[in-house]
Amino acid sequence: MTTGNELGWLLDRSLGSLDGVRHAVLMSSDGLLHSRTSGIGQDEAEKFAAITAAVRAAALAYDEETGGGGTRQALIELTNHVGLITQAGGNTMLSVQTSGPDADIGLITHHMLELAQRVGHEMKVAPRQPHQPQRPSELGLPTT
Repeated sequence: MTTGNELGWLLDRSLGSLDGVRHAVLMSSDGLLHSRTSGIGQDEAEKFAAITAAVRAAALAYDEETGGGGTRQALIELTNHVGLITQAGGNTMLSVQTSGPDADIGLITHHMLELAQRVGHEMKVAPRQPHQPQRPSELGLPTT
């Protein structure tokens, strides 16, 4: 669970106030929430980030299987809205849900890419490190 929202203000200013955007989240590529717009609560944003990571993983698998040459963005067109996913910085993704199916996808995507290019270095999320189990001797425990 992530409780910080360090760049929420930036997401609000760049995307949250944009006509046609319901909410936006910034997350690590493995789905750990980093920041969110004020239009989405913490719990919902964490679920949204995890689902976004799964969708992106499917897009990467599709790219690999079909020789697409690399995944730039993913778009999910649903009956009630559109989902947009793009790379935002090192190990970082930006995901937007539109407020309806008729939102200006070109304009929203433009703002997403502009934000990623302008401040991608600030949006970089360090990759999670796998837990390294310690040896009993390192914990001060007797070894047998």
